[in-house]
Amino acid sequence: MTDTTPEPTASPASDALAAAWDSFVADLGSMGHDLLASAPTEADRADALRFLLRQLAYREEQFLEFPRGARPEFFLPESPTRKIFADCPDTIYRQFSVTPGASYRITGTRGEAPYISFTAYRASLEDRLVADLHDGQLTIEADGTFALTVGPEGGGENHLAITDDTAFVIIREYCHDREHGQHATFSVEQRTPTPGHRPELDAPSLEVALAFMGFGLRFSNDATVRLSTLLRDRPNTMSEAAAELVSEMAGTPHNHYQLCYVKLEEGQALQLELDPPRCRYWSVHLNNWWLESPEFRDGQRVCVNDAQALRNDDGSVTMLVGPEDPGTGNWLDTKGRRETILLARYLLPEAELPPIVTQVVSV
Repeated sequence: MTDTTPEPTASPASDALAAAWDSFVADLGSMGHDLLASAPTEADRADALRFLLRQLAYREEQFLEFPRGARPEFFLPESPTRKIFADCPDTIYRQFSVTPGASYRITGTRGEAPYISFTAYRASLEDRLVADLHDGQLTIEADGTFALTVGPEGGGENHLAITDDTAFVIIREYCHDREHGQHATFSVEQRTPTPGHRPELDAPSLEVALAFMGFGLRFSNDATVRLSTLLRDRPNTMSEAAAELVSEMAGTPHNHYQLCYVKLEEGQALQLELDPPRCRYWSVHLNNWWLESPEFRDGQRVCVNDAQALRNDDGSVTMLVGPEDPGTGNWLDTKGRRETILLARYLLPEAELPPIVTQVVSV
């Protein structure tokens, strides 16, 4: 018998798609080698390629599964297995893409979160923040339910005003007890125009998505390495995060961030002395070179927040950071690593933040 299966015929469209794929794969390989070369430790090298794969999964969802122009759906830009830009282990992140000129309605229940925010961003390298609302600025019903609209200026109460260049909205739900707390709920619908069926994927759309994915990966990789390298030049010292850095990394304007590169010798720990003012939430947590929080799904001690911290008699807090358990309650476990990155964040502090005093100590 002879094989009568017709031979596939090439076309200009298929040739263009193949070229776009080859370019994407080559760029992905180059990015992987760049990340490996920038890692300061063997542990960070092992994390490097996982970081790239996690970001690839996020960018695929952002540009292919949940793109602008489609019916809005929440997806997870950060999660226990997808991390970027110093994600907080106590935060649940939800994102939806915004169609230019569209308006939306978000409804939900407040839960026990110490802080919830709704932040709109544009897809740019700087000046990314468009608008922001937190739960203290919303009218919430006595039963904990709420509704807000997202769209152009003039929406009245409980309205997040966005511009035509808005690309996405991120909802942040902070938790004092991520595993056992009563969580908020959210749903989103597009009010105008009425969304139709999402279009079938075609070659030109996939070519554009591959280009956006590659750009997004390069952006997040370069921004991460740039900040980590800057911090490593000033080890064991807390630094205030500049406003432009918060914007570049799509932070929330209500947070005050401080960062520190920790570098220890055997038998050492970094001691922190802090006296946080009253605020909605504060925490100190670990990150690797790629600004990812460490594994925390099994109860690892990688984050201490205001509801968990053991306080001194005067209300201040002493923490120790290192690979060996010092026998104190406020210990951040680096799991054998002697180099790591700390991030402290304070949400809506009611007073000026005193500096965090750091000191390398023997344990």
